Amino acid sequence: MARPLPGLVDVAHAAGMRSAVFHNWEPLRDLSQPGSLSFSYFRDNCYTDPDGDQVIVDEAVRFIRNDQPDFAFVYLGTLDVAGHNHGWMSASYLEQLARVDGALGTLLAGLPSAYAVIVNSDHGGHERNHGADIPEDMLVPWVVAGPGIRQGYEIRARVSLLETAPTIARLLGIKPHPAWEGRCVDEVFA
Repeated sequence: MARPLPGLVDVAHAAGMRSAVFHNWEPLRDLSQPGSLSFSYFRDNCYTDPDGDQVIVDEAVRFIRNDQPDFAFVYLGTLDVAGHNHGWMSASYLEQLARVDGALGTLLAGLPSAYAVIVNSDHGGHERNHGADIPEDMLVPWVVAGPGIRQGYEIRARVSLLETAPTIARLLGIKPHPAWEGRCVDEVFA
């Protein structure tokens, strides 16, 4: 199949589901094909406002509570900016990490109890860069929680970011696209 493949939002839309995206990094506007998304919120604030992620989260919580989409993608971009500007794991980076942790706490507290969540980073970093094939750049958190998910369980198998979409597809009760390269992380399900 020619690239790009249909993404999770496209597959969910084809299954009759409503998806929403909240982000502060502009290139994510192309995450899905036109016509697949039910709601999108973008605010160009990750480069200019250390509390920009909180703005994104506040809007996501408001919308999700009121409209309860089947799937919501929430991207918080200020930590990547802090890594590039100050260096990964620098004091300034860790200060920004604390802000992002607070925003994530707001999001988790504001979600309806029926929602499952996957929290992950798209990459790590070293010095002021990322993209190298080294552990600091390649190893990222991947956490899943919610109804139907094993509590207090440590994933045994290596997880790739490619596994995220197929795992979410299972959470949504839809089939992953057959050309997706990842697999569902079945072991996390109760």
